[in-house]
Amino acid sequence: MGERKRQRDDSVHPQSSKNIELSEEQNVGEGNDIISNLPGNVLHHILSFLSTKDAIRTSVLSTKWEYLWTSISEIDLHDTSPQTSRKVDMSFLDFVDRVFHFRDASDIKRLTIKSSEVVNSSRVNSWISASMRHNIEELNLSLHWKAQPVLPCHLFTCQSLVALKLYMNWSLKVPSLTHFSNLKTLELSHVTFSDDNSTQHLFSSCPVLQELALVKCGWKNLKTLMICIPTLKRLTIEDEYLWMQDALSCVTKIYAANLIHLCCISSLVVDFCLYDLSSLVDASIGLYYNPSAEDVTPQEKLELFSVVNCILIMFVARPYNSTNLLFFCAKYLTQVENLLDRLPTFYNLTHFELNLEFYGLCFGDLMVLLEKSPKLEFLNFEKGFDHGNKDGYTSGRVPSCFKSSLKTVRIADFEGDDAEMLFIMFLLRNATVLERLMLCCDPRDQQKLSSRLNELSRGSKSCVIELILN
Repeated sequence: MGERKRQRDDSVHPQSSKNIELSEEQNVGEGNDIISNLPGNVLHHILSFLSTKDAIRTSVLSTKWEYLWTSISEIDLHDTSPQTSRKVDMSFLDFVDRVFHFRDASDIKRLTIKSSEVVNSSRVNSWISASMRHNIEELNLSLHWKAQPVLPCHLFTCQSLVALKLYMNWSLKVPSLTHFSNLKTLELSHVTFSDDNSTQHLFSSCPVLQELALVKCGWKNLKTLMICIPTLKRLTIEDEYLWMQDALSCVTKIYAANLIHLCCISSLVVDFCLYDLSSLVDASIGLYYNPSAEDVTPQEKLELFSVVNCILIMFVARPYNSTNLLFFCAKYLTQVENLLDRLPTFYNLTHFELNLEFYGLCFGDLMVLLEKSPKLEFLNFEKGFDHGNKDGYTSGRVPSCFKSSLKTVRIADFEGDDAEMLFIMFLLRNATVLERLMLCCDPRDQQKLSSRLNELSRGSKSCVIELILN
């Protein structure tokens, strides 16, 4: 009985194995269509992970995929090919035309078009109008117009638009009827503003704007740049160093009660008037040195510092050359009489980062700035110290934050030279609530530095000196 059962099982198993193999072969044969048989919303989700050009290439897979790309919600078209390698039969601009020609009736969430080809206004305007018919939400155009562009008037009253980014080396013509009812992000790059009134009209026509970026724009036609936007949370103003003759030289007035983040990179000739920035959390201020600004009154520059409320990242930059704090502090701030009385008090400043080598001649100015920062907790010398100069490190005034709030100090590229040790001794002696002194050093210097630092007296019993190896 057992033998017959074993024979019966053996006779079944080969057939079963053959069926399994046949089934697997059928699955392999049908596997080419598994993805195509997925629901349409799933296929669209798959396409969302592809670039626009790759999504278009899927049209050759099967008849079901042929027009699937025509309803993708985010269209990102970048002209990455050099002029010499483009095919004669279809330019990038022709390709963009065809994308809109085959587009179905679905909405477009985001449209980005970037090209170095010269394009005329009528062509661009047709793209803009087409995107508006599809309820465009985010429009990003970085193009080189053949002549002065006149953007379609209905763009400036588009209700679906949430974000608008324009790169254009031309003047921006703002129509009298302008109202971006839902625009939250506006970024203008290399745009030349026509006059004071149209510029102010543009900004005031964005009642819910939260982010504004003005990057390397032309200001030569303006006497006053007025930014009065109660809803604004992030503001970036960045000048082009190489074109200082068209730098931000007009009076700049900023009214933004809800501003949280401010980034300003400009020259020393900027005249800022800042009003009601009580909500500001962080500010990044960069000042390019401009030889033509030699006659600028140092007192006029102090106004810029009154914007800082919580976290300050201050740096002075000279592109393509080494940066130099001496150029700012020693040459400008030290010329200000009664500097301590003239600087505003940064009541909520907790983090201070110096993004350049620290010079001894600026020691007194730094102590003044720290005295005006009663709640400072973290002091960071991001670029370390000038190792060739030990002058200027005198005891002088001890900032009040040394006794009340300063918990952490970090110094990069620490070598233990005379200048650094003079500052370390001053710090350890007077910073009575200091908890951490972080010194970034070369591993080869670790043992030598450790011995020297352990010999120093400390005003704070809880202070720990950490040697962080580079």
